Amino acid sequence: MRQGSPSLTSTTTVDVAVVDINDNHPRFTQLFRAAVHENAAPGTVVLQVTSIDADQTDDTRYSILHAADSDSSSSSPAALFAIDPATGAITVAGQIDRETAGDVVAVRVAANDGAFNAETTVTIDVVDENDRPPACRLPPDPIQTVQTAAGAVVANVSAADDDATAPGRDAVVSLAAGGRWSRDFAVVDGGRAVAWRRAVPFQTTPGGRSSPLNARRVTLAAVDGGRPARSTECRSLSVRVLAENEFSPQFDRSSYSVAVPDNATAGFTVITLHAR
Repeated sequence: MRQGSPSLTSTTTVDVAVVDINDNHPRFTQLFRAAVHENAAPGTVVLQVTSIDADQTDDTRYSILHAADSDSSSSSPAALFAIDPATGAITVAGQIDRETAGDVVAVRVAANDGAFNAETTVTIDVVDENDRPPACRLPPDPIQTVQTAAGAVVANVSAADDDATAPGRDAVVSLAAGGRWSRDFAVVDGGRAVAWRRAVPFQTTPGGRSSPLNARRVTLAAVDGGRPARSTECRSLSVRVLAENEFSPQFDRSSYSVAVPDNATAGFTVITLHAR
């Protein structure tokens, strides 16, 4: 209010400090996706999530969320991975098995600035490794056969592998090295059958009995297509060569005549026949 005449004025500067309050939500900078090999060592860095916050003071902390419908098993995302609360770096924390965890793991990550929360799903592709040994599938022992010609199939065999992707899951049967009788056999039909490599006729002893040489043994191995390949030695497979059934049985006489008493009761032995 002017009082003097003439009126005089003066000015001054008032600094007003605007105090920032935490009124903005953090926001993730992108959708995150990365890949990790199964069996990666704990501590292996998978990727780093980043976020921004419009507030002047950004003290965002990161965490991995437990899904409401997930279990607490060792294959759950929260058990397989860990996150640095300050930097957002996601690392391997557990034993990653692709055959158990699957080919994709979805990790739910939260960013919290002290007042507000943001969430995102980090997609992690699990790269398959050839870490499962192949298994043999063989017929019951022993195998008996009269087929002795070269190339004749002795037994059908197969191999299986629990690895999820080719070529690690592609397993076949092959001959194991060092088997005494392996020279007599060959694996044919793409690793799905064992056959004679050469003719192996039935043999007899001087007394006319079956020779011990008619009993053969072959050792097989299951091998997968991984690089490097994994293999499993199968149990030995016993193969016994039998004499081919070429002859019909013959009675010792062409006809028989026998008298039966009229008081014979049920169970009475009329005659005993012999054939060879």
